[in-house]
Parts: sequence; structure tokens; C-alpha cells
Amino acid sequence: MSDGLTATRPELPAGLRGRRDPFAPLHENALAALLRDPRHPGSASAAVPVGGAPLPVTRYADGVERINLGTGNYLGLAGDPRVAEAATDALHRYGTSTSGSRVLNGTSRLHLQLEEELADFYGTEAAVLTSSGVNANVALLSTACAPGDVLLVDAHVHASLHAAAAASRGTVQRWRHNDLDALVARLEALDERAGAVVVVDGVYSMTGEIAPLAAITELCERYGARLVVDEAHGLGVLGAGGRGAGEALGIADRVDAVTIALSKSLASVGGAVMTTRAAADGMRASAMPYVFSAANDPASVGAALASLRILRAEPERVTRLQDGCALLRQVLADAGAAPISGEGAVVAVPTGADEVTGLAWKTAFAQGVYTNAVAYPAVPRGKGVLRLTVMATHTPAQLREAGEVVAAAVHAARAALDPPVPAPREVVA
Repeated sequence: MSDGLTATRPELPAGLRGRRDPFAPLHENALAALLRDPRHPGSASAAVPVGGAPLPVTRYADGVERINLGTGNYLGLAGDPRVAEAATDALHRYGTSTSGSRVLNGTSRLHLQLEEELADFYGTEAAVLTSSGVNANVALLSTACAPGDVLLVDAHVHASLHAAAAASRGTVQRWRHNDLDALVARLEALDERAGAVVVVDGVYSMTGEIAPLAAITELCERYGARLVVDEAHGLGVLGAGGRGAGEALGIADRVDAVTIALSKSLASVGGAVMTTRAAADGMRASAMPYVFSAANDPASVGAALASLRILRAEPERVTRLQDGCALLRQVLADAGAAPISGEGAVVAVPTGADEVTGLAWKTAFAQGVYTNAVAYPAVPRGKGVLRLTVMATHTPAQLREAGEVVAAAVHAARAALDPPVPAPREVVA
């Protein structure tokens, strides 16, 4: 029987009991045990069901409304009636499912419209729609590179980029996060015949840091490397038009491929790759997430298309979001809980030890603020953070209140442990 902390482990068939159980890593996963324990004060308890849309003040399954600083709904469009209406219209017209991949029966005019408008928005020749942001990265990197080519991946990119690069036929080499000297060393050591792809996040999802894209772009041009930028957390957040870090830093037209997730600013589910027509055609012909996965459901495509059109028509949302991020960072700094330096809508408050992270999360949650408690492996061991995310629809009063609550929660968590835990001296995201 399960004791609530560990799941019952099925026995192997009698004839196989002399073998190691290949499911043992699943049955014995420590994080899984943590997730099964609702009493644990750590990051697992932060997976609290919501009882409504991810609005600035969200109702949770316990019936309590809290200021929500834990969602990727950056532009506040996930609860916008226009987006809901577009999703409903698509549902009624095209049904609940495409029931097939894009190369079979899964392409509708709606899919093509979204691809056309995304390509136009980013100024690229083409866009390839995928069923998730993870799959956008897999579709691109798994089909790029031949044997002998190299993918140079920033060590702190999103996990999907690491997995996608590993699926490529090229060799994967990591370089120290945002360390240009480390990147130069990798580029210098390349075989002069090898193709090279540099892979970065525009905005790093756990810390809100921005990649030094201007310098990286110059290095790619100097050494003849392609540049891939994941703008999942830059879209709708940075740049005058909300196109991300590439636009904000003035190098958008020098990026070879941009990947995005539709689940953040575009209030939907899915992903896309914006690149050249030739590269897009290559993915359509051979990328597993495109060829072998069911196409995005019509409602999600309708929602994303409506959100993209609102973003283009109302760029002031981006400005409001940027102002809100600056305000929250200032409130936290003034309260002695300065976040990691960044410019995205992710605001990461260093907590350090898992015990501090978990207790700070619980305290803030009890006092009416929802955050994300982030510990290893999402960040290095001992470098935990409370990850706060801002929406364009948060009011200044909500952000001030939430920032003060979070700062007080972090201070109280450090002081409550015996012996008290000091603030981290240095945070390496």
C-alpha cells in the first residue's frame, strides 16, 4: 500500500525478476515523491489548481482570490473576451480537433492564416506552427545540422532547447551562460569545415535575464555561424512592437530563426518557428513534431490569431507591461529583496536554499500572493528563487502590495530557520 509519500511499485513478471527494473528511475524519482506529498513546503506544493482564468487577481481551487504573479499571461489576454470569442468561433467552425497531422488532414485555413501573420510580424519569409513551444524547438534543432556540425548551446537555455539539440545529428557543446569569452573559445576551436549553430534564449525563463544578442550576433557573423533565438518570454514583452529581445536590441533582422511559445503573450497553446522559406519547407518535410503530431486544435489557433492581432493593434500593452515590471523590481529592491538583474516580465527574487524557497512560497501564498517556487534542476542547487511574472493588466497598487508581501515572506523565511539562513551573496542563474 502507498503511504502517501511513495507510490506502490509494481512487481516485474515472474520470469523477469532477475533483471534490473527499467522503470526503477520512474518509481524511485525523488521529485515525484515530493510532488505526491501535499504537506511538503517546497516547490511541489506550488502546483495549486486554479478555479478560473489567470487574471491579475485569480480565484484558486480553495476558493481564495490571490494576486497572481505566477503566470505567463504577460499581456493579460487569456481572459480577454475578444480572444475567447475567436476561440469559440474557431471551435464551432472547425470542430474540437484537427484529428490529424499537418501533412495529412490537419491543416485548415486558420493554421495558414496564423503562420502568414506570424511571419509578417517577425519580418521573415515563413513560419511553421507546432503544437507546443517545446515542439517548435524540437522541429527546428532536430532537423538542423549534419554529422560533424556543432550546436553551441548556452548552458541555461530552456530545457526544450537542450533536448532538441540532443536530437540533432550534430554535436552539442554547451558554453557558460551569457559568457562571451566562453562562446568565442568554442567558436575558435571549431573545425573550419563544420557548420555551427549558436542557440540562446532571448529572455531566460527562470531569471528574466537577457542574452547579449548584439555581441552574439557579431560573433556569429564573424565565425559564420547560424543564430537561433527562443523568444518565448520576449514576445509581447520587449521591443517597441513586442517582438522580443531581438527587436529591443536592434538585431532582429540578423537572426536566422526565432522560436516562440503561444502560451505566454498570445494566450493560447502551441509554438512556432519563424525563418526562411527553405528552412521552413525542410521542417515541414521532416520534423517529427510537424509530420507525426496532430495539428494544433482550432480553438487554440483562433485564440492565438486574435491575440496576435490585438498585440499589433495595441502596442501600448507592451509599454504598460514594461512599466509594471520596472515598478515591481523597484518595490522589491526598496524592501531589501532585490531581484536578479533583468528586463523581461520574469522577476526572480533570490532565496537560495530549498528550505527558504519553500517557506517563502508558503508564506506569500497564505498572505494572498501566488508565485512560482523554483529549485533545482530548474536552477543550480542552492540558487532557488521565487519567480514572479507580471501582466500588462496588473495595476500599480496590486504590484506594490504583492512586492511588499513577497519581500517580507523571503525575509521571514530566512529568519525562521535555525540557524537563520542569510541572503545569497551571489546568484548564478
